[in-house]
This record gives sequence, C-alpha cells and structure tokens, in this order.
Amino acid sequence: MTRGNTFPNVRVLAGPALAAVAVGVIAALGNGLLWRLSQFGQHPYPVLPYTLIVLFGLLFTGLLVDLTAGKDRRRTVGLLVAAALAGAVAAYALPFAEPRYALAPLAAAAAAAVLHFTTPRRAVMLGAMTVYVSCTLLANYTFDSFLPVGGFFLLNVGTLFFGVTFTQRDRVHGFGRRAVYAMILTAAIANVALSSHLGTPLRYVAVSFLSIVLSETTDTEIYQRLIHRRWITRVASSNAVSAPMDTLIFTFLAFLGQNFATPRWFVQVIATDIVVKYASSMVAATRMLDLPRALARRTASIDTR
Repeated sequence: MTRGNTFPNVRVLAGPALAAVAVGVIAALGNGLLWRLSQFGQHPYPVLPYTLIVLFGLLFTGLLVDLTAGKDRRRTVGLLVAAALAGAVAAYALPFAEPRYALAPLAAAAAAAVLHFTTPRRAVMLGAMTVYVSCTLLANYTFDSFLPVGGFFLLNVGTLFFGVTFTQRDRVHGFGRRAVYAMILTAAIANVALSSHLGTPLRYVAVSFLSIVLSETTDTEIYQRLIHRRWITRVASSNAVSAPMDTLIFTFLAFLGQNFATPRWFVQVIATDIVVKYASSMVAATRMLDLPRALARRTASIDTR
C-alpha cells in the first residue's frame, strides 16, 4: 500500500483545521492589542469590557463562514469547535492574555454556526454585515484614542478598523442597495445602543449616529450609481466624498470645545484620518484587504480535492 493510500485524509483535514486554529488564536489574542490601543484615549477603561471582547470576536465571523463553506454539519462543527478551543487555550495559557478573551473566538464560532443553517448566499451577506457592524462599533469604542505618528500626525485608533469596512461593504453591495441600507441602519442603531451601554456622553452618541448615516448613505449612492464601472473606479469615487465627510463631521462635532482640541490638533487629526482612509480605500481597491478571505476560501477548497 502506498503512502498516499495509507493517509488519504491527512491533507484534507489538516489545512482547514490549522486555519480554524489560527483564526481562533488571533481572535483571542487580538483583544490584548485592542485594549492597549484604547489606553491612548482620554478616558481609558481599566479592562476591556465583555461586550467589546465579543464584538472583536465577531470580526472573524466572515472568515469562519468562508472556511466552512460547502462543508457538511459534522465538518463544520469540528472546525468551529477547533477555532473556539484554540482561542480558549491561548487565552488561558499565554501570560500576556486573559481568560476572558476566550469569549472572542467563541462568539465568532457561534455566529458562524448560526449562519451555517441559512443558505450559502445569505450566509455570505450576513457574515459581511456582521463584520461591518462590529467594525463600526469597535471604531467608536476607540474614537478618542490617538496615536502620535512621527512629529505631526495623530492617528485615531478607530480609523484602523476603517479599511476592513471597505471589503465588507463591497460584498454587501452585491446584494443590492436595500441590503446596504439595512446594514447602515443596523450599524447606526447598534452604535447608539453600545454607546448608551458603555455610558458614552449623549453628544458622542448623536454625532456617531449622524456621521455614519450621512457618510455611508453618500458612499452608497455614489457607489450604486457607478455600479457598472470598474471596481476601483467605484471605490475611489465613493470614498473621495464619504471619507472626508465622515472625518469632518465626526471630528468637529465630537471634539469642538474640548480643552485639548486646539486648531493644530484638528489639523493633525483630520489630515491623518483622511490620509489613512484614502490609503485604506486604495488598498481595498487592489483587493489586498480581501486576502485573508481568499486564503480561507483556498484552504476550505482542500476538502473538495
């Protein structure tokens, strides 16, 4: 008997399983980085709230949906359990992590499991919506955290989540304008609910809702009007308007009148924010931000060989 016949399923099982383990570990350990970045804020939390740990985990829902696409129930359960257990082990065993972080991979696995019971097309749409909404919530959690970059720039930590929303929004655009608006409304309402839960001042709640609705609506309308153009044209054109709109509305309305918000500070923050958002949009236009999802699909396809 040849070696290939002796171990026919090793390659089939190892690829997706290792990918699931990697997703689980990253989902757990990433919370530590999120907490450290949030410490640059004006009023940092002493520990990362449980709600935000769950939201961070939901960022990985789309990857797990792609990883389990086309699998039967037994294989899907096995991969999702592997992701959750790997994350739990990392959260409990590594000295720089916390046991609470195990909630993140558990949330991602649970969400992917629920979506597995829908149709494949609906699972992709809802998975992208979940990631998008989670990104906007986490961005608003870190809205007052600013990292000094060089001698001039001030990077809003929430902007780091901005690039992820490009690929998710693009996927949802494929399901039509109505789906996109449902996602935007959900994100806006969810942001108000989370802000209230975390005790965020009403001013920031209102500004967050307004900036999301106005900038995302503008982006959607421009994108849909250019739906038959090249993808890079749609992304560049829509974000040329929505990115600075979101930055200007939120930055001025949220921070005007604060002691630290000097004219120089506004210039630093707005300039950095727009540069980062444009850079993210160009990266998204080349589909580099979709590489993790492509790798998940590539790994998942091993099962069919």
